[in-house]
Amino acid sequence: MPDLSDLQAVPVAAIALLGAMVVVTVLTALVATERQRRRQAASMHAIEFVRGSFTSRMVRGDPIDVLLREVVEALRSFLKLDRAEIWMLDSETLRLQVADPPVQARALPITAELKPVFLNAPVSGAAWARTWLPDLLTPRPESEGLRLAPVSHAGELLGLLVIARAWQPKRLAEAADELLGELARDVGVGLYRSGLDATLRATLWQLRDKAAQLQASRARLVAAAYSERKRIERDLHDGAQHYLLSVSVKARLIERIAATHPERARRLLEELVQEAEAALEELRALGHGIYPPLLSSSGLGDALAAACRRLSPPAEVDADSVGRFPADVESAVYFCCIEALQNAAKHAGPDARTSLRLRQDEDRLYFEVHDSGRGFEVSDMESGGLANMRDRLGAAGGTLVIESRPGHGTVVRGEVPGPPHGEGPGSGRRAKSSPG
Repeated sequence: MPDLSDLQAVPVAAIALLGAMVVVTVLTALVATERQRRRQAASMHAIEFVRGSFTSRMVRGDPIDVLLREVVEALRSFLKLDRAEIWMLDSETLRLQVADPPVQARALPITAELKPVFLNAPVSGAAWARTWLPDLLTPRPESEGLRLAPVSHAGELLGLLVIARAWQPKRLAEAADELLGELARDVGVGLYRSGLDATLRATLWQLRDKAAQLQASRARLVAAAYSERKRIERDLHDGAQHYLLSVSVKARLIERIAATHPERARRLLEELVQEAEAALEELRALGHGIYPPLLSSSGLGDALAAACRRLSPPAEVDADSVGRFPADVESAVYFCCIEALQNAAKHAGPDARTSLRLRQDEDRLYFEVHDSGRGFEVSDMESGGLANMRDRLGAAGGTLVIESRPGHGTVVRGEVPGPPHGEGPGSGRRAKSSPG
């Protein structure tokens, strides 16, 4: 007969075993829950770190691809996603900038009419994408849950944040939409500020480049002015000065011999008059090269019309009713046009036709010299006369554009600021001529 105490011990042992199993199960669940909580906390910490540091690190100059990759990696880890992607808008094309896991780069067109639709869209799913951006769904399985959020700032569409998960796809919106919307806003702010910073840096580089060009231009102008001054000195020495010295010598000689040799004095006086006239002509020619008298008295239209008539063959001129501008403006435009006309006469070819057009508005003067000649590669000719033209116009605050290619002629366009004065549109004389 079994011992009663043994029978009583069996349920006690079973209860103890069951209790131990319950304790182990509870402990295991607690440990798993704690591990899951820590993983979630770590993932949330990663997302909060990325959100908190994204903008400042982008402005500081950290590589954009590195920062965006941290965003998608943190997002994928926290939401247990199959994939996370950031698309960026380039003009009218969405380009896949970064994806986790990495996939082949893609590009999707987006029209200007669709941009307001994207800007006003909340965090959406596959149904929205199927309506407005069906190409986004092409490589994705139908069972995969999809959520997407537009990345924008200040009314400007910058890109798209896309996530996908096949596990519990119906719960993805509940778990992800709020975070996805916040993250899209943070990325939008960062990208917008980065764009402003990039624009500022580009502007600074442009200003530095223009300052360097201006410095080089001024150096060339100083050198050109020195060369011009030496040329004038040489021309005066070899031309007018020679005649004037001869006039001085003969005048003294006439003074000494006038009483004793009147006939010889009369002949010397005739020679003196001829040499004085020759000196005057030399000075006029020299002055014409420095500043044409017709430009000073009548303005650009008449001065350039006269210059075009002297060409062989003459050039067509259209300078209707161009008024007077400050002397430095007129001088810069005149000599640039003369340089362009002379280049055309030398290099365009005998059958080329050349035309010059002047026009003005309230505060700027424009000119264009066009020839139908041989043309050239502009990059091969950015020195000499072309550089002088740029420098001369640049000194007056203007700009010069030269367009040419072999076999297609040449166009020289320039503009220079300077409010007109004196005769204005409709009141000036008509300066128009054509080959006669």
